[in-house]
Amino acid sequence: MNTEALEYFIKVYEKKSVTAAAKELYITPQGISKTIKQLELELETELFYRGPRGVEATEAGELLHARARHLRYLIEDIKKEISIISGSKGVLNVLVTYSTTSVLPVQDLFRFSEQYPDIQMKLKEYPDEHPIQQLFEEEVDVGIVMEPYNIDNCEYEIIAHGEVVLVVSHHHPLAKKDEVSIADLEEESIVLKAVESEQEHIFMEKCFDYGFTPNVIHEFGSILTAHRLCEMNDYVGVSIDFVEESVQNPKLKTIRISESVPQNVYLVYRKRGIQSKAVALFQQYIRDIM
Repeated sequence: MNTEALEYFIKVYEKKSVTAAAKELYITPQGISKTIKQLELELETELFYRGPRGVEATEAGELLHARARHLRYLIEDIKKEISIISGSKGVLNVLVTYSTTSVLPVQDLFRFSEQYPDIQMKLKEYPDEHPIQQLFEEEVDVGIVMEPYNIDNCEYEIIAHGEVVLVVSHHHPLAKKDEVSIADLEEESIVLKAVESEQEHIFMEKCFDYGFTPNVIHEFGSILTAHRLCEMNDYVGVSIDFVEESVQNPKLKTIRISESVPQNVYLVYRKRGIQSKAVALFQQYIRDIM
């Protein structure tokens, strides 16, 4: 069993069609069918049958799919650890989220490749609310993220400290103050950053501690959306101090919250028995520039 066979199997399972899977993988349907057949011979069982909605998994196929992504990850990880033992530095897959680039601009990250040209860095940027746990399971070696909720089998360290702040238009009543309490916001219309599904925004949790549910009008992905809403509608935007320092919107005032609400930036990396030289060099590079 190899990662290519698992990739073909997963794609057929998801598409419920050999033809559709072949189009997405840029190979012939015959090639996928042959690989699936070899996999079935190796496992001594059928993995798919022709159902009313297309190709459907058998009971054995369902079991393999439940394990396939993890198996693929393990195989790739074994290959990486072998390359580490042999002294190869190879490819470094790096993930960053939008807000973290206010603290650590991507151009600074690309300078790592200039400093270590023998390491091929692949950098991908995702929204703060993107579910990144699966990415760390499958492909990411190291990430720069906000609060690292639900990222298993990883280690992390704080590389930058931040605080939740509020932003309002200059004609908003709160603009007369430089600092307010969470309790002062009970009657305000709030816009705040969207977070990963099934997670609660840390600001919301603070409001709950004060015995009220904030009136959230909108959950934004882009800080520019939040700024426009605050400018035009007198909403109170919930942001982060380093994001506001980076954007510097003259039409809005930034207000501190008297109760500390931290929003830190973390360097996250997968746990391995043998640490990659590339990851170790990247960790040190980030510590040196921060």
